[in-house]
Amino acid sequence: MVVGVSCIEIFFPESHSLKDKRQMIKKVVEKTRARFNISIIEVRQTNLWQRASIGFALMGINRDHVNSAIENVHRHIESLYLGEVINTWTEIIVMGNEV
Repeated sequence: MVVGVSCIEIFFPESHSLKDKRQMIKKVVEKTRARFNISIIEVRQTNLWQRASIGFALMGINRDHVNSAIENVHRHIESLYLGEVINTWTEIIVMGNEV
């Protein structure tokens, strides 16, 4: 089993309040969760009104599959055009024997 964990830092230039930011994050989280059926949530910078860090995790049978899925999620979030992706961090953990 292979577990992939990733965090995406997003800048929301159109956000002028925490309420605006939370609405944008809600759109990102709901659309991404619906499309990929992954665990996703805002993980840091909850009080900054133009920046957010969104983390997600997924599992797969091999490293290539998990890495590809993570890249697809990154591209999907960028394609929503709700904010600018500033940075991404990814960690892939192999548990047991990789198939």
